Amino acid sequence: MRVRVLLLALIYLFGLPLAASAQAVWVEVIGHAIATDAKDKPAARRRALADALISAGMAGGVSMKGHTVVDKGRVVRDLTMMRAAGRVLRYDNLGEAWAGNTIQIRLRALVAPLEGPACGPRRHLVLVALAPNIRTSPNAPAWAATLGAELYSDALERLGRKRSVTLDKVLAAGQQPISKTKNTSMSYASLTRGDVRLQGGDTQLATWFEIDTEYGAGKGRQLVMRVQMQLIEGTGQITERTLSNAVKLPGTGPISSALGARRPKLKAKLAEGFVEILEGMIDMATCTPVAAHVRRAGNTLSVPVGSRQGLSRGALAFTENPASDFEALEIVKLTRDRATLRPLDPALPLSAFDGRMVRFVEAGK
Repeated sequence: MRVRVLLLALIYLFGLPLAASAQAVWVEVIGHAIATDAKDKPAARRRALADALISAGMAGGVSMKGHTVVDKGRVVRDLTMMRAAGRVLRYDNLGEAWAGNTIQIRLRALVAPLEGPACGPRRHLVLVALAPNIRTSPNAPAWAATLGAELYSDALERLGRKRSVTLDKVLAAGQQPISKTKNTSMSYASLTRGDVRLQGGDTQLATWFEIDTEYGAGKGRQLVMRVQMQLIEGTGQITERTLSNAVKLPGTGPISSALGARRPKLKAKLAEGFVEILEGMIDMATCTPVAAHVRRAGNTLSVPVGSRQGLSRGALAFTENPASDFEALEIVKLTRDRATLRPLDPALPLSAFDGRMVRFVEAGK
């Protein structure tokens, strides 16, 4: 029987936080690495740091998952996957020492459960707000026609005040974002409306409002608002939330004259929870590490994220690949919108990284 153990550690050490009651704990760990020569010592230090961070995540426990394939009664594949059960929120360097060509780094790390509410340093979100899709029933009151646009505008104003968010672009109705590499010189829409070009590290906000009237059981005529919200990351990951609120509409007799005074209350009830849900999505997104797909061009590896997303030259990138152990890369050049990477293991071919997703961990301390 052939057993392979895959350490997919860093992917999970810095994973998406969900609700849980367990608390973060401090652990002390040691990482090691060997330098091939004097020039390799800076890279060896980063390898030792990566080794220590992985050990910290594993200190939170591991989860095991087996997968066995049997052909004609014979086991042809037996795979065991081991995943860290903790994620590192932050750490302190307690000291490092060289002994010949071997470096040892000792860390004190704050480790939280994967499914926990704790959050480390937040990444910066560069947000592109797509024009909202608003559908209002002709049976709805006239004032309801502007409700979606008002809620959307107020929400963007609040998001724009968040320190962890840059509201980079707000698209108008009819505008659609395009890739920055697309040639639009012969596009009539681009010539008349202008281009809205996306960077690879941008996060898109898409919203759909549907406002309609319904008859609820025993509740009379109701005005119902349903909202769908999506955050679309540059990696293709989508986070989605929905909201549904309803208010009872007054009748058509003389009492209807009081509708004007009640209108603000009706609007407030329909809008209940909208901003809170949207801000919760943003907070959850900024609590996850910067991620991107690696692209190879000749002898260069790069990702379409940079200092605008909060990266520094000291950050380490860890691959996400269920088919092999993880690998680490360092940043050799950093601009606002791009980072050039180099594998910490010089023996690995650049072609092995093309198209793979990496997640970044700040290690420049």
